[in-house]
Amino acid sequence: MSVKSISYHRLAAVSALALSSALIIPDATAQQIAVEEITVTARKRSESILEVPLAITAFTEAELERSAINALEDLAQFTPSLQFQDVNGAFQNPSIRGLTQTDQSSPQGNVGVFIDGVYLNNRSGLEFGLLDMERIEVVKGPQSSLYGRNTFGGAINYVTKQPTLGEFGGRLEGTFGTRDRQSLAGNINIPIGDVISLQVFGGFSDFGGTIPNIRDGNRLGGWSTRDVFGGKLYAEPTEDTRITLFAARNKVDNETPALKLSEASDNNCGSNTVNPSGIPRLTLFCGKHERATEVNLSEGGQGLIGQTDLYYAKLEHDFESATLTALASHTDSAFTLQVDTASNPFAINIPFFIPGLSVQSLIDASTPKGDAESYEIRLASSDDGALGWTIGGFHYNSFDIDTLGVFFLPLGNPDGPAVPFFQRTREVRTKATAIFGAVSYDMTDRLNASVELRYTDEKQAFVNGAAGEEQNYKFFAPRFTLDYEMSDDHLLYANVGRGVKTGGFNSNVAAGLPERTFGTESNWTFEIGSKSTMLDGRMVATVSAWYVDWKDLQVQTAVANSPVSAVQNFGEARSIGIEIDTTFSVTENFSVRAAAAVMDPQYKDGFIEGEATAACGSFVNTIIVTPGCSAEVGGNTISRTSDFQASISGTYTIPEIVQDFDMYIRGDFSHEAEKFDTGLNFASQGAINLANARIGFVNDRFDIAIWVDNVFNRSWNRRVTSVPYTAEGAPNSGVVQYRVYPGDTRTGGIDIRLNF
Repeated sequence: MSVKSISYHRLAAVSALALSSALIIPDATAQQIAVEEITVTARKRSESILEVPLAITAFTEAELERSAINALEDLAQFTPSLQFQDVNGAFQNPSIRGLTQTDQSSPQGNVGVFIDGVYLNNRSGLEFGLLDMERIEVVKGPQSSLYGRNTFGGAINYVTKQPTLGEFGGRLEGTFGTRDRQSLAGNINIPIGDVISLQVFGGFSDFGGTIPNIRDGNRLGGWSTRDVFGGKLYAEPTEDTRITLFAARNKVDNETPALKLSEASDNNCGSNTVNPSGIPRLTLFCGKHERATEVNLSEGGQGLIGQTDLYYAKLEHDFESATLTALASHTDSAFTLQVDTASNPFAINIPFFIPGLSVQSLIDASTPKGDAESYEIRLASSDDGALGWTIGGFHYNSFDIDTLGVFFLPLGNPDGPAVPFFQRTREVRTKATAIFGAVSYDMTDRLNASVELRYTDEKQAFVNGAAGEEQNYKFFAPRFTLDYEMSDDHLLYANVGRGVKTGGFNSNVAAGLPERTFGTESNWTFEIGSKSTMLDGRMVATVSAWYVDWKDLQVQTAVANSPVSAVQNFGEARSIGIEIDTTFSVTENFSVRAAAAVMDPQYKDGFIEGEATAACGSFVNTIIVTPGCSAEVGGNTISRTSDFQASISGTYTIPEIVQDFDMYIRGDFSHEAEKFDTGLNFASQGAINLANARIGFVNDRFDIAIWVDNVFNRSWNRRVTSVPYTAEGAPNSGVVQYRVYPGDTRTGGIDIRLNF
C-alpha cells in the first residue's frame, strides 16, 4: 500500500471517528450544548464562519490561549493544510495546500499575512507574538480577488482585540517556565466619554532555548527580547460612523538558531565526484535525516534581530443601503541575521580552497528595510436584498531591501574580518494600483451565485540596478462561487479562483541578461466543500476538497555560461487534497476538536529541480565524474511539503471544583508526516509528533494554568535545508550538505491571568 493511500485511510479513520462519536454519545438535546459560533471577516465583512463559502480555520481568543498558539509554527500544528517553516524567524514560509515557496530566499511569500487587514510585506516580521488577539483567521485557496498581492495560496489575518466603549477594564498575565521562560503582558481599556475608548497594550518575554550547544555549554533557540507595545483607539462619533486608530511596535532579539551541519562523508547517493583534495565523494544523502539533539556552534553568530512598526487608520460609515470603508496604513520593518553555518569547532583551522581563508562560514540573511504604505476604499451593500455588491480601489507603495551573503573567516583567526564569498542585495520599489468588486445574487431562497474580480497594475523598479530597470505586471484575479443551503444547518459550495504572485529581479545576474528578471506565477484553484451543524448545534463539521493547477513556478535555475543560479519561471505543478475540521461538544463539560488534511502536491512532468542540477551533474562547468541522478522530478512530491496532517484536542471542565473556580484539563496532539528537502524526494526531515497538556483553574477574574509542551520530550526536526558545500568546490563539484534545525524539547511552566 502506498504512502498516499495510507494517508487517505488515516483521513477516513479520523472522519469516521468524529462522526461515529456523534452517533454513540447519548442524546443531550435538552441541555442545548452548542458549539460557539465564530464570526469572521474573510470576505471583508462580518459573517458567521458557517455561512462563508470558503475553507476557513479560525481560532478565538480562548482557543489561542488554551492551545498554546503563540507563533505561526504553533498555528500550523492545528490548522489543516497549513504548514510552516523558517530559520529563526527569517525566510518565514507559511504554505497552504502544498503550495510551498519554491524560491526560499524571495522577499515575497505564497501566503499573505495581515494584521486587521493590513498586509505585512517583510517575511521576517510575520509573527504576532504578544499582540492582543481577538482571533486568527486562516483562509485557504487564492485570495487575490479581495486581499490582493501575494495571497497566492491563501491568507492569514490576525484580528486584534477591539476596545469597548463605556467600560474600564483590562487584563494582566504572566508566564514563568523552564529554560528561563518568562513573560509579562497586559492591556487597559480606558473609556473617554461615551463614544471613545482607548486600549493600551504591551508585553515582553524571554526564553533561554532548549537545544544544548556543546561548544559553550549554553542552550540555543531562545530569545532575549520579544516585545510588543501599542494602542488602539476606537470611536463612534455618530450612530452610523466608526473610527479606529492603531499603532504597534513588535521587537525581537533572538539567540543564534540551533542548527547542525551534516558532513560530506555522510552522503550516500547521488553522483560520483571528487573534492579539491582529490577525495572521491557522493553528492547527496538519501534516507531520513538524524534528529539533532545537540549542536556545536560558534558564539559569534546572531539570531534574528529587528522590529516592525505598524500604523493604520480606519473609517466606516453606514449609509441607508451601503457601508463605506476607508483604510490607510504604514508599516516599517528592519531585521538582520548572521549565523554560523560551519557547525564545526575545528573549522577555523581547516583551509578553504581560497588561500588564506578557513571553512568557518557565516551566512548573512537580512531584510534591513521593508517600508510600505497602502490605501483602500470600498463601498459595500448593507441591506438583506437578493443582490449584494462591493466595489473598491487600492493603492500600495513599498521600498524593500533584502540581502543574502556567505562569508568566510581568515584561517586560524576567529576574530579576523569576515571575507565575502557571495553577496547579493535587492533594493526594489513597488507601486501597485488595483480596482476590485464583487456581486452576489440569491437565485432562489437557498441558491446563491457570486463573482469577485480584481484588476492589478503593478510597477517594480530595481533601485540598486542599472538605470531604467523596471517591470510592469497587469493581471486579473477572479473568483466564481455557487453555494446552496440544503437546510438551515447545511451549506454546500463550489468555487474556482485565480491566484497571482508577481515577479522580481535577480541582483546576482548582470543587467541586460534575460535571467535578470522573472515574471508572475499563477494558479487556478477548484474547490468544493460543505459546512454543517449537527446534533442541535453540538457538532460543527467543515469539509473541503480542492484541485490546484500551478503554472510558471518561480524556481532557482542555472544561468547559461555562468556559475551562478537565478530565479526563473519554469514548469508546472498541481495539488489535490481534502481536509476536515470538526468541533464536538460531547457533553456540557467535554469538547473535542479534530482536524486532518490529506494532500498530494506534485511537480508535473518536465519540471527541473534547480536545487538538484549541480548534484546531478547538469550544472555549468561541473566536475562530476559519473552522474547518478536526474534533476527532472516530474511526479515527485513538492519539496518542503507534507502529504498528511492531523490534530486532536480535548478539553474537560469540572465546574466549581473550589468555590467559584472551574477546573479544566486540556490535551493536544498534532502529527505532520515527513517532508522532503528537495524535489528529488531522496531525503526527508522525518515526521513530527507533538503533544501538549494543560491544567487550569478559572473564574471570572482569574485563570491559573500549569502547562507542558512536548510532553513526551520527542526529538524532531523543525527544518532541513540543502546547501552547496562550497568548501569542497560546490556548486561545480555538486557536493551538498544539509543544515538540520532541531525543534524544541520539553518545556513547562505556569500562566497566571488577572481580568479587571
